[in-house]
Amino acid sequence: MGASTGISVLLAALAISQAAVAADCRIEKAVYREADTGLELVFTAASGENTPVTHGFSTMIGTLQLDGHVIYDPEIERPVGMLMNACPEGDVTGADIAACTVWKGIIYGIDEATGHADLLPPEGAEAPDALLLPGFGPSVLASSAGKGLEAGPWDVFEFKECTP
Repeated sequence: MGASTGISVLLAALAISQAAVAADCRIEKAVYREADTGLELVFTAASGENTPVTHGFSTMIGTLQLDGHVIYDPEIERPVGMLMNACPEGDVTGADIAACTVWKGIIYGIDEATGHADLLPPEGAEAPDALLLPGFGPSVLASSAGKGLEAGPWDVFEFKECTP
């Protein structure tokens, strides 16, 4: 077996073992990592009953801790994620929320074995192998949170680990 064949086999085995770990992890305990910048999305359980929030997540951009959430939008029948930077608390307007929103968009789960993309699964479901957040990188770079970055993240985040 040549060196390049051996490396290919090793990479395939690592991909399979990573997918197996993702399958054993619930989405609310999953951590995803973007390959180029190392930016991580850490998912948490939703904020409780009787709330439109279906998922919570957070990330660090530089020294800033940013929080996000996913809300299922019944009008478009899609999970819409929002990553926010220092949003005001309490009685706020839509303009206030827009001003502190770093990224807003639909989140897709990707099955790496088949290449199939689907909507982000609900809380309690198995974590997808990867996530696609369209427009995430350019939005981060255009925001106040991304001003100090030399390069922006890409829009794909691969499963890294499962938190306890």
